[in-house]
Amino acid sequence: MSTFRHTLRRCVRTYLHMRWQTANALVVALALVLIGAGALASAALGDQGGAAPGHKIEVEPRFQLSGSHGYRLQVSARGATVTIGVSRGDNTPHAGTSTTYVARGTVGPNGIHANFHQFGRVDVTFHATAPAARGLPPDCLGGTTGAETVQGYFAGKVEFEGQGGYTVANTHRVRGAVVLPPTEQCPLVAGGANPLVEDPDAALPPANTRMTLWALDKAGTGGLLFVARQAGKAGFYAERFGTVGRIGLLSLAYAVGPRSTFASDPKVSYGTVHPPAPFTGSATLRRQPGGNRSWTGTLAATFPGEEAISLTGPEFHTSLSRSFP
Repeated sequence: MSTFRHTLRRCVRTYLHMRWQTANALVVALALVLIGAGALASAALGDQGGAAPGHKIEVEPRFQLSGSHGYRLQVSARGATVTIGVSRGDNTPHAGTSTTYVARGTVGPNGIHANFHQFGRVDVTFHATAPAARGLPPDCLGGTTGAETVQGYFAGKVEFEGQGGYTVANTHRVRGAVVLPPTEQCPLVAGGANPLVEDPDAALPPANTRMTLWALDKAGTGGLLFVARQAGKAGFYAERFGTVGRIGLLSLAYAVGPRSTFASDPKVSYGTVHPPAPFTGSATLRRQPGGNRSWTGTLAATFPGEEAISLTGPEFHTSLSRSFP
C-alpha cells in the first residue's frame, strides 16, 4: 500500500500546489482509503520486469504515446504500481483535464507488465540505446541525490481504451526511459509539471483578498472534491476518485480565471464561483441563519470520457474562509 500512497501523493502534488494544504491532506487521506479498498497491494519483482530475488532495484520506467481524438498517454511505473495518465493534447497552464488509471503490476529495470482489465494492458520490455546519464527527463523535478536516466525504447504490447472509447492507443514499440534512483517528482500525465503552480517569489496580495472555498462529497471508496482559491487571480480544481473493478481512477479538472470569477463579501457570508472551461455553470456557498450552509447551483466539471458531473448539492461538506500564507 505504501507504493500507492506515494503515487497518489505525487499525483495530487503535481496538480494542486496553490497552498491548498487542507484540501490536499483530505484528498490524499481519502485516496488512500480508495486504494486500500481496491486491494492493490505490493507485488514482488519478477524475472521479466524486475531485479533478481533479494536485489530489488527501485526504478521508474516511463514513456509517452498518442491516443485517438487528441489525447496523450503517459505510462509510468514504480514498485508494484503502474499508471496510465490520459490528458488532452490541448491542455494549457490555465485549463485542462486528465484521468489517471492505476493498476497493480510487475515493474523493474527491464520493463513493465500490468493488466488494466477492461481498459487494456501494458506488457513491454525495455531496451537501452545509451549508457546511463546523470540527470532527469525534462518534465521531472528534484533528483537531488544523483538520479540517472537511461534512454531507450520499450517493445512488446501496449493496449488502452478509455470508457466508451473516448481514446484508444495501441503500440508495439515506443521510445522511453528508465530513471534510477527515483528521487524525483515526475508527472503522471503527459504535458509536464504543475499547471497551477504559483511563483514562490511573487508578492502576495492583501490578506483580505485571499479566499478559499472547498466542497467534498465522499461516498464509499469514491468521492468528488471542488476547491476554489482566490489570491489576486482565481484558481479552480475538481477531482473525482474511485474504482472501476480492480482499477483505481483519479480524474482532475483545473482552470485559472480572473478575480471576478470568485466573489464574496467582507463578512464571508457567501462565496460565488463561475469558473471558465472545462467547468460549466456557477455555484454559491451561503451561510444560513443558525450556522447552516447551502451549496447550490449548476456548477459541473467534465472529465475525459465522461458526461458533465455536478459539483453541488446537500451531500457536499463545505468550507469558506479567508486564506493565510
